[in-house]
Amino acid sequence: MRSPRPKKLHSLVPELITKIFPQAIKLEYQNKVYDEHGPCPHCGNKKSWAYCKKKKIFCKLITDEGFEDIIITRVTRQCAKCRRTFYPKSPFYPNCSYGKPLVDLILFLVAKNPFNRVETILLNFGLQIDRDSVKNYSKMFKDRVSKLAGIKMFDEDIGVNLLKLFFNVNNVQELKKKYPQLKSIESGSDETYPRKKGAKKALKEENKIRKVLGEEEKKYPNGFTTAVSYLPAIKSYASLIVTENPFSSMFAKLLGLPLIGSGYNLTDGHGGYNAYPDHERCLFHLAKNMAKKDKILKKLQKSAFPNEIKEYLKGKYQEMKEEMLKMMKEKHPDFVDPGGEFTGSLTTNCIEGGNWRIKHELRTEYQNINSIASRSILVTILDSLYTFRGGKPDESFAHANSSFKFEDAMGIRIKEEKAKMRFELPKNFPRLEFNPLSVRNMKW
Repeated sequence: MRSPRPKKLHSLVPELITKIFPQAIKLEYQNKVYDEHGPCPHCGNKKSWAYCKKKKIFCKLITDEGFEDIIITRVTRQCAKCRRTFYPKSPFYPNCSYGKPLVDLILFLVAKNPFNRVETILLNFGLQIDRDSVKNYSKMFKDRVSKLAGIKMFDEDIGVNLLKLFFNVNNVQELKKKYPQLKSIESGSDETYPRKKGAKKALKEENKIRKVLGEEEKKYPNGFTTAVSYLPAIKSYASLIVTENPFSSMFAKLLGLPLIGSGYNLTDGHGGYNAYPDHERCLFHLAKNMAKKDKILKKLQKSAFPNEIKEYLKGKYQEMKEEMLKMMKEKHPDFVDPGGEFTGSLTTNCIEGGNWRIKHELRTEYQNINSIASRSILVTILDSLYTFRGGKPDESFAHANSSFKFEDAMGIRIKEEKAKMRFELPKNFPRLEFNPLSVRNMKW
């Protein structure tokens, strides 16, 4: 294993961060012994004794003199009855080199920053972590959270059921049973297409060749499909799918599984959502499509002033809104309050804003599906579990009622697949009474 490159603390970072933060870590964890244990996990016997002690690096601090290792000691216990060994409560997640607090900090920062920026932030805090380790921990979180609340297609995890992750329920119907105060919940679904790294430049080059050959130019660069569903009543994401394939009705059905039990689902004009049982079109998208076919508007665009066109469109939109309100009150009476006002949503503004927040927090382009998937999952989790929004303290429903921690996912141990043989013997291969690869049988 290659040693990390030397790093130097920035001279403008306040000592409150570069001195006090590392000192607090050193006082809390340096030479700490982890021997807290319960009964034997194999037989249940409560009596055990120390079997051996092992030292391990908890984290690395960056000081003026170089790197400094924070060492902790793990005590292995042996059961007095069955004589089998077991570990006490561990400060490490499975297959993670650094301690739990550092991994949790990395995942929290990855939700708002690219991998390389997380390395820079931790450098300013006096903690050594490289970009590849940040990326690996994010991928670990993606794989383990998929085991906890994954959405599968052909035995492959393509997304996450966030309702199951936050509230341990499979869909909105179970959520309303668990929290009776949530009587009427509508949902919104939409998809966006973050482009791949280098796809914009490749599109320009490809279109130049297409133009020379007389072929039709491509409109959009290659990208990923990020589809999300949102519950505006509790301001939380419900499901997330990230794939390299174009969005289709199959993905729409999988995305809508956690939405079973919602009053209705608002979407744009994508045909993949037509299979939803309570599917409603967004008012804004309907008005936008109607404007393209409006003959009066086309005449106004040629001769009228801009303010006249604006007033005409405003009046048309108001007419469509009144018609849609009347229709929605008849179809969904549960969303009508005692005063006769419709309390549900008419547009997909909530999910459109959610899409922009995801793309804003991603901040950069990615080539690998695992990188953008892991970051998208962390972005949606942190966006749903908030305590401050709109410039003021505001606790979300998910934060107030969910007990989700990073440890819930990172604590899962995934069994590694055994390495497969590079070749397989044919079925009719004769069985030998000795091992031909054994030196002893070869009589050397």
